Amino acid sequence: MQIGKISKVSLRELWHKEDKDFTVWMEENIEYLNDVLNFEISIDSREERVGPFKVDLFGEDQSGNKVIIENQLEKTDHDHLGKVLTYFVNLEAGTAIWISKHPREEHSKVIEWLNEITPDNVAFYLIKIEAIKIENQEIAAPLFTIIQGPS
Repeated sequence: MQIGKISKVSLRELWHKEDKDFTVWMEENIEYLNDVLNFEISIDSREERVGPFKVDLFGEDQSGNKVIIENQLEKTDHDHLGKVLTYFVNLEAGTAIWISKHPREEHSKVIEWLNEITPDNVAFYLIKIEAIKIENQEIAAPLFTIIQGPS
């Protein structure tokens, strides 16, 4: 076996559009995220309606608790933080997962605070998404890192 150097791949090189490419890929490949979270999520729907809005992915964990996933292939922003909370409350979810290319420290603190003040059966996650490959290989891999989660 050889050892190679890891290099980062632009997320937009793999997924040009967040809604039509990345969210569809996540729906079909949720096991990549499941491996990092150490629990199983099954996706029930993509673009689930919440009034006039749509959550990227909606599903449930192995215990039957509702899970919302909001994707953002850019820096976290206030708009998406509001979406996470809106979808979480209106869909009566137990787990909220916010995936972003660049989680800002300010938003990380909010997710940490939400986990501290909410009941133990409620969980908020902030996940960083990157893509990597080894040297000149043509295959890239997603790299999910939990930035914040329940303690």
